[in-house]
This record gives sequence, C-alpha cells and structure tokens, in this order.
Amino acid sequence: MTALSPFVVIDCETTGFGKQDRIVEIAAVTLDRQSWEIVDEYDTLINPERDTGPTHVHGITASMVEAAPVFSDIASVLAQKFHDAVLIAHNFSFDSRMLRYEFERLGVKFHLGSGLCTLRASGEKLIAACNRYGIPLSGHHRALADARATAALAREIREALEETNCDPARFGDIVHPLSMRTLRREILNNETGAVARIVSLARYPSTDEKLLQYLNILDWILDDGVIDEEERTTIESFVADMGISAEQRAQAHNSYLSSIIAAAKRDGVITEAEQKLIRHIADLLNVRDIPIPEATCLPDVSNLQEGMRVCFTGTAVINGEQISRSFLEERAAFVGLQPVRAVTKKNCDLLVAADTSSRSGKARNAINYGTPIMSVEEFLKMIQSN
Repeated sequence: MTALSPFVVIDCETTGFGKQDRIVEIAAVTLDRQSWEIVDEYDTLINPERDTGPTHVHGITASMVEAAPVFSDIASVLAQKFHDAVLIAHNFSFDSRMLRYEFERLGVKFHLGSGLCTLRASGEKLIAACNRYGIPLSGHHRALADARATAALAREIREALEETNCDPARFGDIVHPLSMRTLRREILNNETGAVARIVSLARYPSTDEKLLQYLNILDWILDDGVIDEEERTTIESFVADMGISAEQRAQAHNSYLSSIIAAAKRDGVITEAEQKLIRHIADLLNVRDIPIPEATCLPDVSNLQEGMRVCFTGTAVINGEQISRSFLEERAAFVGLQPVRAVTKKNCDLLVAADTSSRSGKARNAINYGTPIMSVEEFLKMIQSN
C-alpha cells in the first residue's frame, strides 16, 4: 500500500451469495492511515429491485428498502470513497465480489484492489474475534455495526495486516449522477421514518454546487418531517451566505418535489400514506403549483372463496416464529383454496406475501396484472375466521 492510501472498512448485507444476488445494505467506515481511528462513516440501505433474501439473518424487509436508493444512485459516492483507498473487510473476498457484481452491472471501469482481510488475519468469525479482543458488537449483521467492529478489530491486529501485500482501489469516471442521499436503519426506527423514506428516493434536481449543498441540508431537516424556527434560521442564513436568490430557491423546491413524486412512482404505486407525505413535504417547502398525484386504487380482497387460486412469496416471521411456505400451502388447501406456484394473468387470484412491499418477481407480476396482494398475517387471520 502507498503511504497516502487511507483505509476504508466495508461491510455488505446481501440477498444471497450468487452472481444474481444484490446488496441490500452497505457501510463504508474510513480510517486515518496512521492512527487507524475512524474519521468518516457512511451507510445506507439499498433497494435491490428484487426480494431482500434472508430477512431472518440481516433483518431487512421489503418495506424497509421500498424507498431506499438503488445501487446506481450511490455508485458515484462509493467510487469517490473507495478510489485510492485500501479496502478492509472481514471476509474481503465476499464483500469485494458482491461490490464487483454491482459495479459490473453498471459498466463501470474499476479495480477494487487486493485489500486487507481481518478474517484471514484473525482466523475467526467476526463475533468470535470481537469476543477475543473485547470489542463490543451489538447489531451483528447490520452493515454499520459490523463495519465498526471490523475497524476496531483491524486496529487490534494491525501488525498482522500491515505485513499483508495489498494495493488500493481505482475507479474510472462514472456517468451516474452524484447523490449524497442515503436511507439509514436508524431513521426507520423513528415515527417519522416514512417521510425520510420518500425523501430518500429522490435525486437532487441540480448540478449547481451551492444548490446541491442547500438541498443536502434540506434532506437532513426533512428527516423528522418538521422545520422548526431554529432550522428555518439556519436555512435562511445559508441561503444568504451562498447568494441563492428567491427565484433559484423556489425553482429548486419545485424541482425537488417533482423528483420526490417521480421517486414515489418508481414502483408504479402511490399509496395513501405516500400521497399524504408528499402533500406534507409540499406544504413544508411552500410549493403550490406542482400537482399532487392521486393515490393508486389497488385491488382488494374482502373474503376468501373456495377454489380461489393463491400463490405465496417470501418467508414470514410472526411473533418470532418462522412461517414456511409449505405450512401456508397446507393451510390454504385445508380451507378449500388452491395453491399455485406462480403469479400469472389467468391462473392466480391472490398473492400472499411475507411483506406486502415485496418487489419479488411474483409481487411485480401481481401489480402488473392487478392481482390483490395480502400479508401472511392477514391471510392467517382470515382463514381462521372462515
């Protein structure tokens, strides 16, 4: 490694291990090259544009990533953070492989370098290595928690790592626009997380640096769905310092709201909750001349009829108990329903999903065909009442 190469600790949560699998969460923790102390952190959920995979492992559901950025939205940011840095991971071959798949899909010219692997250096699983060195690890299989723990482990075994030959990552130009937008798990735990989820979908509608800075500040303020007096004062001061005119600001607000609306439409559905939140953001930004979209009328099922053809997708967890697809199919057949393997236009009447926000192939077909989607929990309650 070169003396100037910083270290960036990475961790990816994924839908699986294969070439067709996707990253659903990523963290990048930058370390000072001399002290090995953390100087910057970045993490975000990622919409994999498919099912989220082993939710029982990483805890990420379809509804959590419904409005998260897709990988192409954050590719430029990651490239900036990785370029000329030596990457570190606990099982570097896995994380680098999943990142390689994602960047290759975008046609990006890159080299992730040979990197440093704390798994190889320690010879232990992350949780075991953390226990050995007294490193706290709460929230295992959360990208940021694991990246922080890996960073602490790297400091403990730095002598072994420094003996490893490695080279830094290199990236060519990326045509995808630069966006600092993220969707962090911590936000989803707040009551106002729905606001953040919608805001996180939008791309910045400007390449002007001062407007990008303004919109970035606005993102953080909108995280809680409220602009208080102190925040308004901060905004006004920033606008004055940057020389942003009232006309530029109004145009930015209009474009920003339009991008949020376009983002909410990404999955082809505007829910009533999304419509309400879009209207709320329009009020906060004092935007009056952008039409608010109507909520999408989705097909509904008020009762289950004998002979109805039902398809199941995903593995549900209710009250800590995993509900298998085979169990659901058995229960469906017991009450006179016909389980089917696929969602087709003519041969499926209902899709029962572990998460109704799922974007699995079956869920996408259901939306395209106008097939009702019901949660597993609702399905079980309905068949018990029949």
